[in-house]
This record gives sequence, structure tokens and C-alpha cells, in this order.
Amino acid sequence: MPSRFSIISLFCAALLLCNSAADAYIGPIIIIGAVGSMFGWVAAVGVAVLVVVSYPFYLLYRKKNNRKQGKVEEVESTEEGSAGG
Repeated sequence: MPSRFSIISLFCAALLLCNSAADAYIGPIIIIGAVGSMFGWVAAVGVAVLVVVSYPFYLLYRKKNNRKQGKVEEVESTEEGSAGG
């Protein structure tokens, strides 16, 4: 006696083998959704590329500001040392 799983599997296989052309109407709402989804993907890839390209400039900016901050701290510590002495 065949199991229930094998009967269901054979039935599904028969359905897949007996396919025919499907005539379906795709409304404008579906197309708008698909275009919006594609725009989302393009925007996500664009932002990712922008982040990768701009990261070296961010590192240079941070390095430049850290150098300025270090000079300001050196001047302040020198002024405090001479004023206190």
C-alpha cells in the first residue's frame, strides 16, 4: 500500500506535467510596485557604492581634524604650563 506522501507527490508531478499557457492580466498596480522595487534596489546599490568611494575621503578628513585637535591641545597645555609657573 503506497504511502500518502507518494500519492500526493505523484499527483503534484502530474499537475506539473499537464501545464498550459496561462492568460493573466497584470494590472498597473503590479507594474508600479515592480518599478518601485527596482528603484529601491538601484538606490541601495548606489548608496553602497557612494559609501565605499567616500570612505577614504572620510579617513583623510578625520586624520586632518585629529592633527588640528592635537595641535590645539599642545598649545593649551603649553599655555597652562607657562601661566602656572
